[in-house]
Amino acid sequence: MLRTIGGAVLVGTIAAGMWLSGKLARDSSARVTDVRGHERDLETARADARAQGDALVPDDAEFARAIVEDSERFGLVPIDLALLRAPHTYVDEVDEMVVLAPGRSWRSKHLAIEAVVDKVTYRQRGATVAANHTIALVENIGERPVAYFLRLASAERGRCEVRGSRMHNAQALRPGDVAEIVVCAGSGAIRIEDVQVLEVSELGHRYLSQVPPSAMNADDVTDAAHRPLDPGSGKPGAGKEIERCRLDPGVSAGPIQTGAATWADVADFFARHDCHRFAYPAGYRRATAPIPRLPAADPVPAP
Repeated sequence: MLRTIGGAVLVGTIAAGMWLSGKLARDSSARVTDVRGHERDLETARADARAQGDALVPDDAEFARAIVEDSERFGLVPIDLALLRAPHTYVDEVDEMVVLAPGRSWRSKHLAIEAVVDKVTYRQRGATVAANHTIALVENIGERPVAYFLRLASAERGRCEVRGSRMHNAQALRPGDVAEIVVCAGSGAIRIEDVQVLEVSELGHRYLSQVPPSAMNADDVTDAAHRPLDPGSGKPGAGKEIERCRLDPGVSAGPIQTGAATWADVADFFARHDCHRFAYPAGYRRATAPIPRLPAADPVPAP
């Protein structure tokens, strides 16, 4: 009996020892795995930090100072550069063509367009002519300034190269602003073929207002009718005229014409950069994530 009990104890001791030995090996292996996993996590964290460090490059100090100066020039509170780097909301608002008879209107989240007929004075063959024109009254009914692109035509006569015009901001509208866009000489319905908007900051509105429409691939009538006003006191039509930039239209309009860039790409760039100092850089595309660093282009060479 004693020998049997002793044998059982001996077997139990050996088994316990083997289990403890195995446990130590398992614990040791687990610790090694934990250490290695921790090292991998640290290396991943370091890589993420390095990547973040590369992405969050400090903005150019001279650019930051210019933003403050530009804001003061326009009577604005200086914008946080993080907001200037943030993506702009972009919307293509027309899925299919819309036809508006005079007196009818169309609305989206951002714009209301009403078709009207009124007399417009313009010059033709050296003579001043007053004649009925179809006009699109375009109002920003949203809560933010927008850059906007419209492709309008006469439902009966298509696009009219010869037409009168009324002065308006052809690039950007603040909430409540209305642009009177002359579509065609004569009466009849308006055809809305394309409407695109880009929500921008107040500073972006001023920056875009400086850009000649010809630099955005607009026609000569639209370019000549572009009259941007600094809102000043906030009253309709108040404020002094904003100085247009002298840009080579081909630099930005050319890529739009060839399809290498879109209207939204060019508008997105100029909503962040003063066109008196910067030209549209080939390859710039509308930001869909925060821009790592501003400026996003080289300064315009001195003339």
